Amino acid sequence: MAARILAVGASDEVLVFQIGDNCVGFLGHPGIKSAMIEDLIMEFDEAPDGTAETLERLRSMQAEIAAGLTQIIVGLIMMTDWMEA
Repeated sequence: MAARILAVGASDEVLVFQIGDNCVGFLGHPGIKSAMIEDLIMEFDEAPDGTAETLERLRSMQAEIAAGLTQIIVGLIMMTDWMEA
């Protein structure tokens, strides 16, 4: 069974896909927050070069991420009829 692509990123990478009628997959965390990444980074003794700059870029994108998450949730509700009476 082939996956149906529901969303792609700026470089056409698959971000959200559907398999069958009731299985939706995400590549990454659709509601990621910079604090979550900071917590992960603190678990290691070393961090990759440019970590501070990458975290700052993530912080600057939080509103865009939240707006995208809203679209994803609305789409899931519509697809699954979760709000039907």
